[in-house]
Amino acid sequence: MIEQISGILVQKTPTFCVLDCHGIGLGLHISLHSYAQLGEPGTEIRLITHLIIRDDSLQLYGFADAEERELFRKLIAVSGIGPRLAIAILSGLSPADLVQAIANEDYQLLTHIPGVGKKTAQRVVLELKEKLVKTREKVPPQFPPVRPSTLREEALLALETLGYKHNEALKAINSVLARTEGELPLEEIIKLALKEI
Repeated sequence: MIEQISGILVQKTPTFCVLDCHGIGLGLHISLHSYAQLGEPGTEIRLITHLIIRDDSLQLYGFADAEERELFRKLIAVSGIGPRLAIAILSGLSPADLVQAIANEDYQLLTHIPGVGKKTAQRVVLELKEKLVKTREKVPPQFPPVRPSTLREEALLALETLGYKHNEALKAINSVLARTEGELPLEEIIKLALKEI
């Protein structure tokens, strides 16, 4: 099992990044939560990882902290939730918000995430509520938040990746940017935009 990877960040998008590890480029699927913790390309970073082996591929998932990886592993153990949907859930809610939503049985918040219907939300709460302890040891992020120069484009890409239509995503992002004057990190802009859609 590959537990973590350190390397130079070569490329990043809100859902994927490439690390150069001694000349080998490794692609990792990431959530918006982890994306917000990455530095700029060219910096050295470390990601906690989870490897999924399929008949036709190896899929590597990267996380900024152990808490997010733990939630990912619990989510993919829920019936009907695969890695892609688990990443979408972790992109739609921060780990703390997700734990709170499950503890409070907040189905409405969970169903706001594209791909999560009422039955899926009920399964998540039913199967994970008892497994998630209320007091969690939090690992601080390894990297400072990023303020990309193309904030609008990256937020738009993130929302489209989550399944929202281009026009409604752009309208929500523009509204958030106008109100906040672009002073928030990407993750916060996306969260506020999700509330407007």
